[in-house]
Amino acid sequence: MESRLAITWGLSSIHGWGVFGINLVHELLARAGFAANGPSSKGWPRPLLLNETNLNLIAPTYHAMLQPLIDEQQRLVENAAHIESVGLQDTLILHSSGNNLVHNDVSARYRGVRNAGFTFFEETAIPAPAIAAAKTFDTMRTGSDWNRDYLLSRGLSDVICIHQGVDSTTFQPRAKTGRFKDRFVIFSGGKLEFRKGQDIVLAAFKAFHERHPEALLLTVWQNPWADSMATVLQGPHVRTAPRHGPSVADSIMAWTAGEGLPDGAHIDVGVIGNASLPDVLRDADAAVFANRCEGGTNLVAMECMASGIPCVMSMNTGHLDIASNDNCYPLTQQSKIADPHGRYEAWGESDVDEIVAALEAIYHDRAQANIRGQRAVTMMRQMTWSTQIEKLVTSFN
Repeated sequence: MESRLAITWGLSSIHGWGVFGINLVHELLARAGFAANGPSSKGWPRPLLLNETNLNLIAPTYHAMLQPLIDEQQRLVENAAHIESVGLQDTLILHSSGNNLVHNDVSARYRGVRNAGFTFFEETAIPAPAIAAAKTFDTMRTGSDWNRDYLLSRGLSDVICIHQGVDSTTFQPRAKTGRFKDRFVIFSGGKLEFRKGQDIVLAAFKAFHERHPEALLLTVWQNPWADSMATVLQGPHVRTAPRHGPSVADSIMAWTAGEGLPDGAHIDVGVIGNASLPDVLRDADAAVFANRCEGGTNLVAMECMASGIPCVMSMNTGHLDIASNDNCYPLTQQSKIADPHGRYEAWGESDVDEIVAALEAIYHDRAQANIRGQRAVTMMRQMTWSTQIEKLVTSFN
């Protein structure tokens, strides 16, 4: 194994890739048993950041750990400013990519002794040139079995699925605060867009709320990308899309009100970091993930499962790697989505009535809901960041 493991994406506490990166760096430092700028004593590679990192987007508890790595990254940029293509000795580089296997400029500039692609993609019909470019990597890693199988079907040969992890010390069952009193709280998380299915969640909640006026929809639907948020209009359940405003929470709640939710039925908590999410989840009685597609396993869903929250989950794409009849309320009715360009292979459209039925089951049988929630906790304790990152690193040996 090379002495350095470099990553091409930026770190943050507010989006999936960023949280993955923070936990990868943290685990590498912890396992290697060395200071950030010292030699490894246990054979694990030292992390190397190749992309800029903004500490304002990262929880303060990680600042001291990351500062030496950020300083090193800045020195690397300064020293290589005149070099078009930078080769790094004794370094394995993880090159991140998403839809169409598109890599960023940082990935295009750096090459290591070995180069591995790491991808979470949602859209299929990946162009042939992108597949050909992926074949130039020494190996590929994906965040779901579905991503892996798709790449294998397109002719790649060395592709391994490594699921993302969950922080089971931070995300675990916790006592409710009582702030919502006797209300039945339904959580929904993920950036608001067509793929995440918030329009489906909204339709299901409206129907459930008519039967149970004490129900409360609690959301973390922040999405800083206006174009992405506007795609919610592709869904059949809403007439408008949220408008960006000074307050993310106010903008989203104004949107749901315009779509027919009564006053007081919905709270969006706005922009929060990953470390603050447990305080939101602890008051949830259920969570709904009607996602049309997940390239990975859905980090927010994993965090809800680790917290013991009974989850209603669409049975498609990456969700299939963590959801079962035993540990959640599976949405098995998955209709095909109109797909004239072949982008939505394996995506699924969840049924609103099936979601409402699942919520009713949770509402009326809390004992069974708790059993499924505890099974999810047990599963997530086997998928910690420590476990998953060890699988990732050792997969390169």
